[in-house]
Amino acid sequence: MIYSEFKGIRIAGIAAAVPEGVVEIESLKATEDPQMIDTFMKKTGITKIHKGTFQQTASDYAFTAAKALEAAGKYSPDEIGVLIDVTQNPDYRTPSTACAMHKRLGLNKSCLAFDINLGCSGFVYGVTVAASLLQTSSAQKALVLVGDSLARQRLKDFERTSNTSLLFGDASAAIVIEKTEKEDVFYSALMSDGSGHKALSIPYGAWKHPVGPSSVPGDDIAVFNFTISEVPALLTEFMEKTGISIDQYDSLILHQANKMIMKQIAKKVKMPMEKVPICLDRFGNTSGASDPLTIVDRYGTEENGNIVKLLTAGYGVGLSWGVVSFEIKDTDILPLCISHDTYDDGYEDEYVNS
Repeated sequence: MIYSEFKGIRIAGIAAAVPEGVVEIESLKATEDPQMIDTFMKKTGITKIHKGTFQQTASDYAFTAAKALEAAGKYSPDEIGVLIDVTQNPDYRTPSTACAMHKRLGLNKSCLAFDINLGCSGFVYGVTVAASLLQTSSAQKALVLVGDSLARQRLKDFERTSNTSLLFGDASAAIVIEKTEKEDVFYSALMSDGSGHKALSIPYGAWKHPVGPSSVPGDDIAVFNFTISEVPALLTEFMEKTGISIDQYDSLILHQANKMIMKQIAKKVKMPMEKVPICLDRFGNTSGASDPLTIVDRYGTEENGNIVKLLTAGYGVGLSWGVVSFEIKDTDILPLCISHDTYDDGYEDEYVNS
C-alpha cells in the first residue's frame, strides 16, 4: 500500500447533493418484468435512486454542494489553491471539468485545477491527492469535487442495455481540505491493480473505440472476490500501521456498492453493522460520491459539535481501492442538498433524447 500521514491538514467541510428526480424501483413493474424487479430489490435492497434532468450533469450537483460549503463559511473563492474534480463522467472530452468548475465557482488564477478519472475510489484518492498538494505547496485550502451521473442516460446511442443500470444513482459531493496550525492529522492508504481493468469497463465512446455499445459484460465474480479479499486486507494492514483499532472508530464508511459486500467487509474487520451506515437503499450506487454521501446521510443533520472519527473505504473501477481515516466535527458535515442547478455553457446540443 502507498501510505500517507498528513499532519496540520484537516477535512474542514463535507457536502453532498443529489438531483430532485426520484425513480421508485417498485414503479418500474409497469414497464419491466415484475419478477425481475422484485428479485432486484430483494438482492440489492435498493428501493429508489435519484436521477438528474435532461440538462443536468454530475458537475451541476457538485456545484450545488460546493456553493453550500461556501455559504456555510467553509471557504471563500479566493482561498482555494487546489481544485480537483474526480469523475468518470466529465462534461467534456476536453478541457477538464475542473477548469469549467473553476470558472463557475469564481476561483482565482492562483489555483491549479485538474480532473482525476476514477469511480468508486474517487473520494479516498481525491482527498489524498489534494492533501499531498497542500502539504508540498503554498496553497492553503483545496476543494475536491467527486461524483458521477450514472442514472441519467442521455445520448441516443447509449440506451439502457442491462438491468444493472438500476443500481446506479446520480450524486456528487464537495470536500474542503485546509491547512491548520492545530495538531490535526489524517491517514490514507491507496492501492491499484490494472490487471483487473476489464472487470468494470466501458471501452466504447472514447478515442480508442469511438463507436460501440454503452456497456459490455463485466466480471461480477472477480469484482466480488476482489472486494471481499483485498479491501478487508488493506483495512487490516492500515489499522496495524496507524495503531488505531476498529473499535476506536465511530463509523466504518464503505462504498455503497452492494449490501452483501459491505456485510462481508465489516465482518472481516470485526465492525458491527450498526456502525456501518447504509444509504444504498435510497440512493443506489453513487460511484465516487458514495462515501461522502453516506457521511452526509448519517451525520449531516447532527449539530451537536461532536467530533466523529471515521474510517472510510472506496473500491472499484481500475481496479483501485483505498482507505482514509480522519476526525471531523459533525457541524462541518452539511445536510443533504437537492440540486436544481444547470449550466448553460453556450454550446448547442445534438443527438440527444428529449
